[in-house]
Amino acid sequence: MDRKEFIGWLKRNFPQSKLLRLILEKLELMNEDPFKYAREKLGTDKYGNPMFSIEVSGDIRILYSVDSKNCIVFIWEIGSHKKVYER
Repeated sequence: MDRKEFIGWLKRNFPQSKLLRLILEKLELMNEDPFKYAREKLGTDKYGNPMFSIEVSGDIRILYSVDSKNCIVFIWEIGSHKKVYER
């Protein structure tokens, strides 16, 4: 999914402007340093990269992994605590 499609997906799934803004702010922090704001390490993804979560708001999390070798952050899920940790 490219950036334009991703932003469209975010707008459809999180139509509340305040929540959308918070998600975008957290994504920007992750872009600067994906390890600095990680809430917890959650094992590894299917490629062996370390997985983390970051809190957006009380119940909303971003689940992601980091491929440090290739400088890539994979976003696996954005949603409620229950939805994100069901994976």
